[in-house]
Amino acid sequence: MFSDLNSTYICASARLSRALQTALNQAQQGAGRTQWQTPKVLTLQQWLQEMAEQAMLSSEIAADYFPANALNNFSEKLLWQAAIEQCLAKHELAALFDVPNLAQSAMEGNLRLIDWQITDDKISTDFMSSETRQFLRWRAVFQSLCKKHDALEAARILLLQAALIASTKLPLPKSMLWLGFDRITPLEQNLIDTLSAKNVQIKIAQAHAQNQNLAQLTCDDINAECRAAVAWAKAQLAQNPQANLAIISPVLANIRRPLADLLDDTFHPETLSDYEAERIVDFSLGLALSEQPIVRTALNLLRLSASEKSQEQANISALLLDVFWGDLSELDERCLFDARMRKDLNRNLRLSVLTHLIKKNDILNQLLSHFKSIQTYQQNWSKKQLPSTWAQQFSALLTTLNWAQTRPLSSHEYQAQQKWLETLASFAALDKLVGAVNATDAVQKLQQLCSATMFQAEAGEHVRIQILGMLESLAQPIDAVWVIGMNDQHWPPPAAPNALLPAALQRDLQTPGANPDAQFAFAQKIHTRLCNSAREVIFSWSRKEGERELRVSPLLTNIVEIYSADSIQTLAEKLAQPANMQLWDDNLAPPLQPNEPLRGGSKLFEAQAICPAWSFYQYRLGAKKLEEPSEGLDSMARGNLVHAVLQHFWLNCKDSNTLKSLSADALETNIHAAIGKALQALKDEMHINLPAQIIAIERLRLQQLLQTWLEIEKQRADFTVKECEATHTLNIQGLEITCRIDRIDALADGDLVVIDYKTGTLPALKTWADARIAEPQLPLYVSLALQNEKVVAACFAKVHIDDCKFSGLAAEADLLPSLTTFDKLKSNSTFVQFADFNGLIAHWQTSLNAIALEIKNGVAGVVFENETDLMFCDVKPLLRLPERELQFEQTKQK
Repeated sequence: MFSDLNSTYICASARLSRALQTALNQAQQGAGRTQWQTPKVLTLQQWLQEMAEQAMLSSEIAADYFPANALNNFSEKLLWQAAIEQCLAKHELAALFDVPNLAQSAMEGNLRLIDWQITDDKISTDFMSSETRQFLRWRAVFQSLCKKHDALEAARILLLQAALIASTKLPLPKSMLWLGFDRITPLEQNLIDTLSAKNVQIKIAQAHAQNQNLAQLTCDDINAECRAAVAWAKAQLAQNPQANLAIISPVLANIRRPLADLLDDTFHPETLSDYEAERIVDFSLGLALSEQPIVRTALNLLRLSASEKSQEQANISALLLDVFWGDLSELDERCLFDARMRKDLNRNLRLSVLTHLIKKNDILNQLLSHFKSIQTYQQNWSKKQLPSTWAQQFSALLTTLNWAQTRPLSSHEYQAQQKWLETLASFAALDKLVGAVNATDAVQKLQQLCSATMFQAEAGEHVRIQILGMLESLAQPIDAVWVIGMNDQHWPPPAAPNALLPAALQRDLQTPGANPDAQFAFAQKIHTRLCNSAREVIFSWSRKEGERELRVSPLLTNIVEIYSADSIQTLAEKLAQPANMQLWDDNLAPPLQPNEPLRGGSKLFEAQAICPAWSFYQYRLGAKKLEEPSEGLDSMARGNLVHAVLQHFWLNCKDSNTLKSLSADALETNIHAAIGKALQALKDEMHINLPAQIIAIERLRLQQLLQTWLEIEKQRADFTVKECEATHTLNIQGLEITCRIDRIDALADGDLVVIDYKTGTLPALKTWADARIAEPQLPLYVSLALQNEKVVAACFAKVHIDDCKFSGLAAEADLLPSLTTFDKLKSNSTFVQFADFNGLIAHWQTSLNAIALEIKNGVAGVVFENETDLMFCDVKPLLRLPERELQFEQTKQK
């Protein structure tokens, strides 16, 4: 531990500065002191800024020595983008350039020039690459924009401040200790030389060599590495609860989430119910502010309010389910409304359509009021305004919508809200750089600023495990370290020279990422620091990444000791242990009650036949999946439209003789009238106005489809349409079932034909012969709904422009085209077991009565023949198929 309170500590990062300040104060408290001199711990930028302020106050420099505006990373990138866009304005392929990424590369190249003290004469040669030439043009425009806005990038301000130290007469520290500087840039070295020349004692902190216990571990993959590291941390803290540990990785951004989950499962299972419980783990790597739920809500509300164009329903749905705005007393109703919206509205919709649907729900008064407020703001936000004005109006809108006021905020949420307010203030300060923009651009830039702003909630007081990146230094003694991800593609990091600067110059100066040699030398320095950072240091690496074979980092070549590792289980895996599970036989539900309503009609019997649990969950408990919204008409709506058109046609036409007597013009007129009635009924039912183009396309499709289908109908013997879309109520084993039969035709002798329209794939007829009929629709109609009538044929009518036909079974030949009759069954047909059509109907009655009895008695087991039969099951997650498979595996093992 560094303990010289008379020295000025210069830290490479703000995080290291805060951590060192805390560690020094804790050391004084631990020594029993009640008073001590506050240690001076600053970043290099903070110390230079402090010296510049003193020089200004003492009149060593003029008030305008520094520009009025100091650019941060975001505002600097905006200026670089503006400079590049200005240079590319007349380029014929300007639209193809990725300006944001070019701006990022230009920023990094400019920083490299300043940090490495590279003058223009070193890069301005006759053999400059076109990329470097373009970069110099962009930089010239960038510098002119900086001058115009009286602004300067942070690196150049640092250069001015460092130059000030050479001429200042202000007192300087007697000694300075620099920490966390793994790589000293030429600019920093010049400053060190200047300070040394002024008799300031400079010391670059190095990790002291310890009695090292170094080992390496080979794991199957990165997930296994994370599990081994967490198991190691658990064992270390079991031996010494006060131990200070660190888990470090060059790929921390990639493993942050799974590693955090493993640590929570192992050390803080209570976070399942209290996510913000204090942890013993502290991550150095924060997340983007835009990923914080409370900030994401604010951005979603602003994005919705910024444009009067149609919005994706998914964005509206996310807001309806959000708890950070509106009135939480309406949350349940908002969730129900979300389900209705998915069903009734298009995938893309305007707020006016949404508010029209909300008005029909009198309970959602606050939601309606809030959406009307958004519409008002949309109308008022048509003009361009400065970011400061937008910031005020954004805040006003969020207040109107009750954002962040629905309930008391937790500590993490409050910190995120305060960071949002700071970011909004930073956005308001962009007036001169951005100028007047429209609402959509303003929200987009605010989104970019939030994405560029990192947020990490404050750690608790009892941190025992630090999670760090490779370049971060430790501020206090560490007992043991585990380094994850030591594969050669990660460490040393691959060479990444800046594409806008001469490659040869970067290699000569050994700038960061210049070539593999520079990267290896830098990685070797970091590796040495890590090896000296604790008494025990373990490095792990993976054999594979998916199907890709990986290799160990060359830096581990001299570490021969192999660590013997345990693994850790996730909380889900722990809970799934057979010894801790109780198996409960849930194949029986409560018997059907006398007044219990039944849903589903024939679908109830279909689900019960395939899997009784499906029937119970969906049709007795009423569980159902949320609809997926579509644009225009989905396949179900188009299928229903075909049913409606056929209904209107046959209600007018009545029989086959009338059909055959119609002239071509009369037939077309009748079809046109039926389509008109069906489309009008559809418009009355829907909550949106379909575009005229969709109506025209649908009208043409239906016209062609009916003309094709009616040609098939003309081939039949004489018939009369007895019923169309008629509702029948039947009682089966005490179950009252309501079904809707598409069509019943009466033949010349009074016999009936039952027809069910299909506009897609035809169901398999062979299930009609099974003991459990998986396609019970027509059998239910024929054998039970019409059991007192003489039915001689049951068939599906496939009404499809490419394949119009009848498919089914008939008692005798020539009743309908293409129907199979019992006298022509093949020897391998599943129906040969039945003597005739009446025998098949008797089988249907027996099977369906047995299924009805199951429903009545509450049979609800997860039993099925083939999992593919559950393809269209809406409640498949409730069947718990993985759990069922696990139970079978356990039974086999016994």
